[in-house]
Amino acid sequence: SHPAIHDPPIRSRMTGRLPLLASILFFFGTVLHPCTSSAQGPSVARQWNEQLLAAIRTDLARPPVHARNLFHVSAAMYDAWSAYMPDDEPYLLGRTRGAYTCAFDGVGAPAEVSVAQEEAISFAAYRLIAHRYQSSPGHAITLQNLDALMDQLGYDRNNASTDYVQGGPAELGNYIA
Repeated sequence: SHPAIHDPPIRSRMTGRLPLLASILFFFGTVLHPCTSSAQGPSVARQWNEQLLAAIRTDLARPPVHARNLFHVSAAMYDAWSAYMPDDEPYLLGRTRGAYTCAFDGVGAPAEVSVAQEEAISFAAYRLIAHRYQSSPGHAITLQNLDALMDQLGYDRNNASTDYVQGGPAELGNYIA
């Protein structure tokens, strides 16, 4: 007979984490949705969340890894959005979390804030998802889907510059990722 192995219930291990994740996912499902009119379809954040979910479906079953990736992509998209909102505070940009400090000098006000936000969100999500799923069994399909969305949105996926001071929203998104 083997001794019983005690594994704390998932609910007790996740206490404190679910509200943060839920609020981030809620934010991108509701607050950013107005960035794109309903006639144009879902927001750019929603489109990238769908790409992330598709990448998860083609990967191995690794719930902790996928939960972390969902959080990191959401946080990256939030920072890309909040960088252009003077009254909002990014999650990581210009802040210290634990032992990690993310330098950020701010960005200038673009002519069209929502356009800049969508571009920065797209580059951050594209780079982060592509990197996190590069060893996935479904990497080829994931990369093909990510490339197709970048092309559909009209962005140059070959732009890998992170110099957001001299560049623009694309470079900020790359910097965030």
